[in-house]
Amino acid sequence: MFSPGGEGFFMVELGMAIETHLETVPTGEWEELLVALREEGGTALFLGPTDVGKSTLVHWLVGRLAKSGAGVALVDADVGQSSLCLPGTVGAKFFLQATDVREYACARLAFLGSPNPARIVFHLVEMAGHFAQEARREADLVLVDTTGLVAGEIGVGLKLAKIRATGADRVIAIQRRGECEPILERLRNAVIHRLAPSPLARVRSQETRTRRRAERLTRYFAEACTEFLIRADEAEFIRFGRDVSLRNTPLEAGTIIGLNRGKETMALGAVTEADGDGISFRSPLRALREINRVVLGEMREDREPYDEG
Repeated sequence: MFSPGGEGFFMVELGMAIETHLETVPTGEWEELLVALREEGGTALFLGPTDVGKSTLVHWLVGRLAKSGAGVALVDADVGQSSLCLPGTVGAKFFLQATDVREYACARLAFLGSPNPARIVFHLVEMAGHFAQEARREADLVLVDTTGLVAGEIGVGLKLAKIRATGADRVIAIQRRGECEPILERLRNAVIHRLAPSPLARVRSQETRTRRRAERLTRYFAEACTEFLIRADEAEFIRFGRDVSLRNTPLEAGTIIGLNRGKETMALGAVTEADGDGISFRSPLRALREINRVVLGEMREDREPYDEG
C-alpha cells in the first residue's frame, strides 16, 4: 500500500534521513507507551506544542516497533516541521522491519501548499484522515504525528477534527504546562497518555525552523531536474483547496507547486515562468503522464511565509 509500484507511477523518491534535534534517551514513560502500542495496536495521535520532542518520540517508537517485527504505519501531518516528509506536505510510510527505518522518508504524500496549518485547516484534516484510513488497511498500528498548533480556537478545533478524521483511539499528549488540556478535556472515548517533554528537548527559533525547511527543499531540487510545461487546459489548478484560474493567479519564479495524480502528489516543482496560458517549472519528476492536478503553494525556494506550528 505504501510502496511505489505499477506502470505509470512517477513519484520521486524523497530519500532523506530524519534530522533529529535532540539525543534520543528513552524514559520510563516511553517504554510503557511502547508496550501498550505493541500489545493493543490501533491508531495513536501525538499532540503537543512546538519543540517538546513529538517527532523524536515517534521516530524512536517506529524504530523499536519495526525492530521487533511489529509492522507500523506512520502518518506525518506536521506540515511545518515534518521529519518524514517535505515542507508543506502530509505523507505516510509503512515500516515492517528495522531496515525500513533507514529510509525514513514518506512513500506517499500530498502537497498542501503551506507550512502554516492555520492556512490549510480543512485540507490538512482531510489528507491526514485519508492517509490514516489507507494505513489501517495494511497495519494494525498507525501513528499520527501533528503540528505544534494546539492553542486557541483554531488549534483546538484543528486537533479535534484531526482526531476524528484519523479515527485515533489513543492520544499521546506531550506538554510542559497543560497546553493540550483544552483538547484532552473534550475527548470521551480515546485512551489518553500525558507525557512530559524530554529534558533534552530544546526550543528552536522561527529562523531556525525556516532555515531547516529551506535546506530540505534545496536538497530536493538539487536532484537532477527536468524542465516541463503544463498548459492551462491540461490540468486542474488548486490553491488552498479551491479551483483557481491561472489568468487570475499570478505566480512568481521559484514558487513551489505540487504535481498530483488526484489527491496525492507525485513530485514537487519549482516555477520558472508562469502566465495565464500555463506554467513552466523544473522538477525531479520523470514524466508528466497521469498528472491531472497542480497544487499552487505560497512557499518559494528562496522565501516562505511564517508558520504557526
